[in-house]
Amino acid sequence: MASSRRLNRRLWRAFVTQIALISACAVVGVYLADFAIRELLIVSALEREAEYFWARQNINPETPAPNTNTLIGYVFDAARSATHPEEFRGLPAGIHDLTTPVGKSVVHVSDNNGRRLFLVFDANNVRHLATYFGLVPLALLLIVLYTAAWVAYKIAGRGISPLIKLARHVRDLDLEASDDLPLGDISEPTGADDEILTLSHALEQLVERVNKFVERERIFTRETSHELRSPLTVIKIASEMLLARDDIDASTRATADKIQRAARDMEELTQAFLLLAREGDSDLAKERICLNEIVRSEITRCELVYGDKNISLDYRQTGLVWVSSSPKVLAIVVGNLMRNACAYTERGHVSVVITERTMRIEDSGVGISDDQIKAVFSAYYRVPNARESGHGIGLSMVKRMTDRFDWPFEITGRPGHGTLVEVRFPHAEFEPDEDPSNDVALASN
Repeated sequence: MASSRRLNRRLWRAFVTQIALISACAVVGVYLADFAIRELLIVSALEREAEYFWARQNINPETPAPNTNTLIGYVFDAARSATHPEEFRGLPAGIHDLTTPVGKSVVHVSDNNGRRLFLVFDANNVRHLATYFGLVPLALLLIVLYTAAWVAYKIAGRGISPLIKLARHVRDLDLEASDDLPLGDISEPTGADDEILTLSHALEQLVERVNKFVERERIFTRETSHELRSPLTVIKIASEMLLARDDIDASTRATADKIQRAARDMEELTQAFLLLAREGDSDLAKERICLNEIVRSEITRCELVYGDKNISLDYRQTGLVWVSSSPKVLAIVVGNLMRNACAYTERGHVSVVITERTMRIEDSGVGISDDQIKAVFSAYYRVPNARESGHGIGLSMVKRMTDRFDWPFEITGRPGHGTLVEVRFPHAEFEPDEDPSNDVALASN
């Protein structure tokens, strides 16, 4: 489980996002409030005050300029700018922000009948009021919101903590450590709600069912291995004894030979199924195996089985490939692929080439189409008009084994011109041949 997908981290990100949004809204609110105070209150009030003063001046020229706690007015001759206060000189009509002897002020300049009015508004008082009646309540509101978000985060964390503990416990379960798994910690998480208890009980029942299934699989594998090998051994010994006799005719000898081959194939198939039925690879006896020797051995077997066909079996190598695996597994993979190539080739050649960590098997048989390649790995699938008998499980079994042992496996079909099969062994060791003369055909019929 990636850390970015953990439930508690997602909950923490949601809490941080909530706090960030609240803070952003607060900052935007402060700027909007400052804009409203200056533009909607101060500027608007100064404009109305100037209009009111000039209206009174038109009625009574002796009307004095405004003079209050926050607003002071100055009237001068507009043409005599030298008589204006120094901080007001050169100011055009409109609104200006200045620093005056009383502090930061907003100055409104207006003209009427050759007279100029300067209205100086003390913005400090308004800002103090805005602080007391705006920012302080906003700060209190933010504290309440932050506290509520933190409390909600803690409550949510406590609510999902049993689920997180349950997930960690299930993750840490070792199904291979013991037959009796510690289900007590799963079934009763501390402080869990009814929904989590329902989930934990379902997991407990699931683990119990898995335990029973694994036990049945072990018993079946053990008993099947014994019960199948015993009669196969008897059949093989009996056929060998029959073939060793000199007083049997050719027909009986051919029948005994078929029985022996069928028993050998059945034994190999049984071993393959038992290997695939195992859950892990820890119980497989792995050795450092020479792939070249396995290929030579399987070529010899194919010569015996398909000796009556007009097929040339060619083998070439550029070096030795050493694979860490079970000899049975490697023999099953190589044998199935080679027998499959020989089975679908009536005349022509079957060549096996071993290069650096790669085995290529090419035949000149009937070939296979792209659509058939997609279906050929399915169990019990057989190529249409196949002349050889079989059950259609060879390539399916090979595919499962190569996937299990991380051996990339590819088939390239050329309908009417043959098939190319390539198996790669990425983790194998390669020893190149010092003598190029090894790159020759090994056998042919």
